[in-house]
Amino acid sequence: MTSRKFAIGTFVLMAVWGCGSDVVDMSQAPIEDRDLIRIMHDARTTHYNENDIVALMGTYSEEAVVLTGTLQVASGKAAIRDQIGTEMAESQGLSNELEEVLLFDNQAVLWGSYSWSGSTSGETSGPYLLELEKINSSWKVTREMWSHDRDPGEDLTWDVIPEDFDGDTEWSDEMKVLEDLYNRGNSAALAELFSEDALVGIPNFPVLEGRESVGTFFQSVLSKSSETVMDVSVRSANSLDEENVMLVGYIKIDGNGGDATRGRARFLVLLELANPFEVDAGEDAEWHVRWMVASGKELFPS
Repeated sequence: MTSRKFAIGTFVLMAVWGCGSDVVDMSQAPIEDRDLIRIMHDARTTHYNENDIVALMGTYSEEAVVLTGTLQVASGKAAIRDQIGTEMAESQGLSNELEEVLLFDNQAVLWGSYSWSGSTSGETSGPYLLELEKINSSWKVTREMWSHDRDPGEDLTWDVIPEDFDGDTEWSDEMKVLEDLYNRGNSAALAELFSEDALVGIPNFPVLEGRESVGTFFQSVLSKSSETVMDVSVRSANSLDEENVMLVGYIKIDGNGGDATRGRARFLVLLELANPFEVDAGEDAEWHVRWMVASGKELFPS
């Protein structure tokens, strides 16, 4: 199985967002936008299942970026088309479940889960995050990323996370708090960095739902990995509005002193402002992780 076989699932699962359209927040979404998103989602499903690569590519923006579950990066339509390739024809079944849609004027962010199986490989499944932009009255995919909730096996081709962690953005300080608390072994404080309704996808683990689940997870991880050190790098940011921002970056976990590589992952995170009223009153902003998907072969011990 190649990395692209693992990638196929998300190309279709993006297409079925319409199946879960009832989760769209109607207080934020004009009727016309909701309908346009439903139509685009349903069309993507049809295009994929009919192996219509030309029509499927029409649902991406010109500068779209795909971040695969096996760490490949495809930037632009030509690279994305090459990544999908002929493996669309290998699909033996794919199911998708949209869990939530957030709309911000001309942008949207979606969370869901997929399950895919191929003719020459086993099944892969996990969460995905998608970013959309409304371009000339049509919703287009601008970025997508997914992970796997269990070990996908040895038949995958993995890319490599860069070792160079320089070039952080102005948002790095927000994620450096995660790094600091992990390295101090403070699972309770780590949990407080996540929103009450957080959704977190970590390679080889079921999706974590809610702050309590996140705290329990890190308590378990830290009890097994007390001799590890986390390093976090934020590479780019996309502000959705004054209270929500998407971040892309890397996480690496090493043994103390850098003597052993433990894990590497790319992440896509939705941060939300937790104290907007206090900020209006002049206090410092406090940001929480609402959604997070990390992709990689392994990050924490299972």
